[in-house]
Amino acid sequence: MAGQYNYSLVLVSVIVAAFASYTALDLASRITASRGSAARAWLWGGAFAMGVGIWSMHFIGMLAFNSPIPLGYDLLTTLVSLLIAIIASGFALHVVSRLSLSWQLLAIAAVIMGVAIVSMHYVGMAAIVLDPPLSYNSALVIASIAVAIAASLAALGMAFKLRLSSRWPRVLKFASAIVMGIAISGMHYTAMAAVHIDPNAVCLSGAVTDKFWLAGAVTSATIMILSVTLALSLMDARLAARTQRMTASLEHAHETNKAKDEFLAMLGHELRNPLAAISNALALLDRAELRNPSSQLARDIIERQTKHLRRMTDDLMEVGRVMAGKMTLHAEPLDLYACVTNAAAAMTASERARQHNVECYGESVWIQGDATRLEQIVANLLTNAFNYSPIGTSVVVRVQRSRDKAILTVTDNGIGLAADELPRVFDLFYQSNPEGSQHRAGGLGIGLTLVRRLVELHGGTIQLTSGGLGMGTTVQIRFPAIEHVNADKRAASADSHERQHKIVLIEDDRDVLESLRVLLVRKGHEVITAKDGESGLDQIKKERPDVSIIDVATPRIDGYKVAQQVRANKLPVFLIAITGYGESEDERRARSAGFDAHLTKPADLQKLEELLATAP
Repeated sequence: MAGQYNYSLVLVSVIVAAFASYTALDLASRITASRGSAARAWLWGGAFAMGVGIWSMHFIGMLAFNSPIPLGYDLLTTLVSLLIAIIASGFALHVVSRLSLSWQLLAIAAVIMGVAIVSMHYVGMAAIVLDPPLSYNSALVIASIAVAIAASLAALGMAFKLRLSSRWPRVLKFASAIVMGIAISGMHYTAMAAVHIDPNAVCLSGAVTDKFWLAGAVTSATIMILSVTLALSLMDARLAARTQRMTASLEHAHETNKAKDEFLAMLGHELRNPLAAISNALALLDRAELRNPSSQLARDIIERQTKHLRRMTDDLMEVGRVMAGKMTLHAEPLDLYACVTNAAAAMTASERARQHNVECYGESVWIQGDATRLEQIVANLLTNAFNYSPIGTSVVVRVQRSRDKAILTVTDNGIGLAADELPRVFDLFYQSNPEGSQHRAGGLGIGLTLVRRLVELHGGTIQLTSGGLGMGTTVQIRFPAIEHVNADKRAASADSHERQHKIVLIEDDRDVLESLRVLLVRKGHEVITAKDGESGLDQIKKERPDVSIIDVATPRIDGYKVAQQVRANKLPVFLIAITGYGESEDERRARSAGFDAHLTKPADLQKLEELLATAP
């Protein structure tokens, strides 16, 4: 082909090819990292940008040739060549974004892509309408096809390998883009060398334009498209990296939280086993005649400290449940004032409460609430007031209605709080200890945290105020009030006769087993014991008891499997699960395994007696 090249435009074409290659390498990783519609959007958006880049390199390379006659281009044919470039780019990006790529597939893909690029080039050349038409050197055409396939093979291979590389990614990507740009340019100029223009040819197209203006316009448009695409890719990569870090952080937090929950559950279980044995032993002492004052004193100390330890264990477990969102309320219409007075009356039986004067005032106000949790709220507030108030002072509890709110107020005359402490009083594990104060609360510092969470579960709000150090504190809770419920509370007449049952007791802790056995025998029940699940199941099958009390964490086979086997054999036994695990999920699991009831250690003996009274 007679004529010369404008080397400035040749350099521009190589730069455009390298820029398009760099963008394609960057896009390959985005396609792989995306899923669904996002991956398809990146694929076709990237195909358009990369196709425009390759086509622009080809078109600028054609404009770089100074032919002996002016040349024009058929617009439709030129657009077809651009479409081929876009399709070829889409195919290339689809191949390199695969999770795996064998050499056989790589070779096939290189042949298809190489032929597509060559087709783009020669269709673009066909857009030049001459008379006589262009002619080609067959050997050089074949060489251009070979170069295109080789360039495609190198480009696809580097793109795939680079996507999997994590070391020096930008340096390798830049070097690979230069190599790919030179390879693509080499194919183009080899194909250009195959073209021959007749010196006497006449251009039949009227679309003859200024080469440098057209080259500049095509270059500018291409650089803009590639730059925008690359910027979007980089932004998406940073966003994906940030999302990945956040996801990893959330997963770590989830695993940490899960480990904490498992630790608390295990801690509660391990603490409740000895608590159960001590509680049962206390119940036995209550039935004995302790004539020795020292023995009675020791018994009272054990009882007080056991209740204190049990309360701390329960609070620790429940604050973990409520903060993890695992606590559910069994809400029903109830009289808040009646609930509060019941809780206060129960508290006055403790030694610490007897050292203070608890005054209850108010009116009947109905709310939708969980009686157990509301009593827990009152108990924690009163305990907190006792702990921070001098002996002999009063604690005032008041219930009143204000429009649509039921208001519970607990006021003490204790050591009070400094202004800077008020925002922190509901924080987990926080304990006020004013300088110079002789009052030390003890405990774990979780009572008010638990109270706030329970209040929020009831749809209420809580506020703690204090006039300052030595001025006492006031806690005010507001619940949504409801209209008075005239519920018919006619209680079914209970059978006053205590039923005696044959009971199989399965428990691996020796102290819990023996103390509970003695308590049940003294109630007139016949008790058969077993220290593991397997022997306990054998006793149930052999003795056919009315009731079986089963620790779910027994060796050999656990209590859940024992219950499942009892139900599978259709044995008419009333099954009571007793366990140190007190999560609501544990109770649901016990019910689904076939248990009729679930008690948490240390078991409330009154509740156990009530269950036995209802057992068939």
